[in-house]
Amino acid sequence: MKKALFLLFAAFAPLMATAQEARPFDVTISNDEYKIYITMDLHDKDVTVPGQDVLGQVDGYFGSRQGRTTWIIISSTIIDERTAEIEVVNDYGSEDFKAELKLNPDGSYSYKKKGGSTLKFAVRGKWQKIPGSLKFAKK
Repeated sequence: MKKALFLLFAAFAPLMATAQEARPFDVTISNDEYKIYITMDLHDKDVTVPGQDVLGQVDGYFGSRQGRTTWIIISSTIIDERTAEIEVVNDYGSEDFKAELKLNPDGSYSYKKKGGSTLKFAVRGKWQKIPGSLKFAKK
């Protein structure tokens, strides 16, 4: 009986691993140069922004390790298994932009702004503007 259970588990283990990898947009990724990160779950859309629980569950958010500013992913569309489009608004609701996220073959992610406001974070009293194209790595 134990052998049968073990064989059953061994047969399904690879399937479970594949199912986890099929969710490329349920991840936290970061860019060390600008000290920013993206926490997202574009599949289930059930991320809670720390300190902003009043927003409820959202698709994800951008944050900075150097400040408290957040940008919330309010809408997203997964185009294919490696590409997603996101709509993002700042935590005041005064600025927004659209962008594309791509999972690269090497496991990194590419961010490319498609239009709207500039992504920026308050760092030591000044605005740190983030370029329109960046690479992110899994955290």
